Order: sequence, then C-alpha cells, then structure tokens
Amino acid sequence: MSYNAKNYTEQGGEKTVIGGTLEIKEGASVTGLTSTAAPASETALGGVKAAAKEVTDTVPVKIGEDGILYVPAYPVVPEIPTAANQVASIATDATGLVTDFNALLAKLKAAGLMVADE
Repeated sequence: MSYNAKNYTEQGGEKTVIGGTLEIKEGASVTGLTSTAAPASETALGGVKAAAKEVTDTVPVKIGEDGILYVPAYPVVPEIPTAANQVASIATDATGLVTDFNALLAKLKAAGLMVADE
C-alpha cells in the first residue's frame, strides 16, 4: 500500500509543498514574506483585516490597485450663519416687548436662520 501526502517537504528541506490547508493559529508568525499582503480581488481574499461592520458604519471602503483603502469624501458642511446681536430687552410694557421681539425676528430672518414672511 502506498500513500501520497498532500503536504510534504522535499528531500534536503529546501522546499515544502502544501497541497492541503495551511492553518496559522492566532499568535503565530510567518517569516520571510513581504510585510504587505496582496489586496483583495474578486477571486482572491486580500490582506485587509478589520473589525466587523457595526450598525453605525455607513461609509463603504474600496481598495485601489495600489493597495490603499479609499472612502468617499464626506460632504462639506456649510457654515452656519449668525444673526446680528439683539440686546437684552429693557421693555417695561407689552408694546416695548413686542417691538424688541419683532427686532429679534427681523435679525433671524436677515441672517437666513428663519424663513421670511410671505
């Protein structure tokens, strides 16, 4: 009876052939390989190791032919306008308070923080 092993080292030890599965356990190391793993392709897994996707992860990542990860640019957030200062009211009656309040509304509308009257 003869047996052909899938994994073997050729005579002299210069070459080891893996015809089965090579399993490298957590904490083990492999020497002699390049430090950069090949990027993933449609037909082969690549060398990117990352945590599993969370519910809050929303930006898809793509890997370029140069082996670098790329994400879409985030949209530019416009600067929030500021309204002109409205001094503290010193009104002593309802009419004065209405005047001060209307001045505040006018400043908010002028700054674009509130829709103007139709």
